[in-house]
Amino acid sequence: MRAGKLAVGVIIGFILFTLMVVVILSPSGEDPCRPDGGVSAGGGVPAGELSLPLTEGDYTVSSTYKSADRPGHRGIDLAAADGTPMYAMAGGVVTAAGPASGFGNWIVIDHTIDGAPYSTVYGHMWDDGVAVKVGDTVTAGQLIGAVGSNGQSTGAHLHLEVWDGGRLSGGAETDPQPWLDRAVTPGSGSTGTPSEPKDELRKKPTPPAGGEMPDTDKILSQEHLQVDSVRIGRAVALRFPGVQTIGGWRATDNYPDHPSGRAVDIMIPDYESTEGRELGNRIKNYLLAHKDEFNIDYLIWRQMYIPAQGQPNEMEDRGTPTENHFDHVHVTTDGGGMPTAGQKYGSAPTGGDNDSSESAGGTAAADCAPDFDDRSLNTGEIPEELRKWIALGGKVCREVDSPLLAGLLYHESAGFQAQAVSPVGAQGYGQFMPGTWAVAGAKVDENGQIAGPPGSGSPSDPADAAMASARYLCEIAEGQRAGIADGTLTGDPQALMLAGYNAGPGAVQQYGGVPPYAETQKYVQIVPAEAERFAAA
Repeated sequence: MRAGKLAVGVIIGFILFTLMVVVILSPSGEDPCRPDGGVSAGGGVPAGELSLPLTEGDYTVSSTYKSADRPGHRGIDLAAADGTPMYAMAGGVVTAAGPASGFGNWIVIDHTIDGAPYSTVYGHMWDDGVAVKVGDTVTAGQLIGAVGSNGQSTGAHLHLEVWDGGRLSGGAETDPQPWLDRAVTPGSGSTGTPSEPKDELRKKPTPPAGGEMPDTDKILSQEHLQVDSVRIGRAVALRFPGVQTIGGWRATDNYPDHPSGRAVDIMIPDYESTEGRELGNRIKNYLLAHKDEFNIDYLIWRQMYIPAQGQPNEMEDRGTPTENHFDHVHVTTDGGGMPTAGQKYGSAPTGGDNDSSESAGGTAAADCAPDFDDRSLNTGEIPEELRKWIALGGKVCREVDSPLLAGLLYHESAGFQAQAVSPVGAQGYGQFMPGTWAVAGAKVDENGQIAGPPGSGSPSDPADAAMASARYLCEIAEGQRAGIADGTLTGDPQALMLAGYNAGPGAVQQYGGVPPYAETQKYVQIVPAEAERFAAA
């Protein structure tokens, strides 16, 4: 948001994205959030691992790093058949993709690993062997291209380089062999097999019922449930076939929700896995997106109490995963009374499919939005006057938690400087340009709620600035959900949101992802890295 060429884009982009109207269609019951069924192109690797750039067994090392016969060789050559699939070694942002002197074509991916910047470089692809573009956010093990013999090459191979500090930002090359030694085969996933979610987690939703939702035997003890609880159980069973069990009525409990028939517990298969947590997040998001239709009172998921109205808060530690709601999503409804003879429950809300109210309101892709894992805040380095507001700002929406907001404000203001002013006039903790503050800023009350007209308050006030930055991030994220769901926007949702803050939402829409601006490319890596310092262990 700071560079001169980006400042105008922020203002224009803010206006453009607030006018966006999008309808998401989900033909044939296909999962609108994961239209590929959840299988990444490269199969992925276990979390935290590096990926080999070529599948083990598909290549041989034909030239090493700065060998005696090639002391100027900055990388390693991996000989492989022309057209062999090529994968990203680590997650990051593509900062170069296309023609390059000597390489024929190259791909440069910038990474942040353990807080430090690195680049991996892939060379000698044919023109049709580059499968990514500048601005794409990739994951470790993702397919990025194919081996070729373009440029200064005497045979098909991948020329691989690793740069400490970044290839295009003044870093220094380093031997790639240690990276190869610790890398795993692409497609190894989390269990050493191709990285597809377990069958029960990756099933596509059943096409939504045009009228009455079918009954389901997945709801246990359904007989004593009130209407709202039955409606939720049927909708979840229909839209999320991975769910196999939904707890219902029970005669006794410490709380009246289940004995009264007002609550259900949606059990999450393999809840400790990435896929299980994602399934629980999506169910929670789906229910919140349609809380009024379902008459929801509150939810509990992964130790977070989430009321239909008001701010979520972390519950006390009750001991077991079940008591802390890590293995199920608890939903309490208003009730709706006991079912009558011939009771009808209607169709399941779908978040799209010609629903005009959603095309105007923006909840069409709400159940596709990403979630943080409810990180708590480490306040050690945060000035006292900001702590309350960063904590409140982290509850505005699910895309923004307190550590991310802290990292953004820290980076923007060069260390939480209230009076920070950039060379182009961006001001305060969140470095708002005056024109952006005029539409996105506002004075807030002691609870963080807007208490003045647009443009009131001050970007140097801890409360006004922190809450304005949080609201602006959340507005950007909401405006991007539909594009993420339908593929108009590609890349990591968090990176897209941060790119919108830095370069303007309109620029992200224009490029269909993180814009190819050097400042923005760095920004989407630096802010999450800064956020880690403010996340409690």
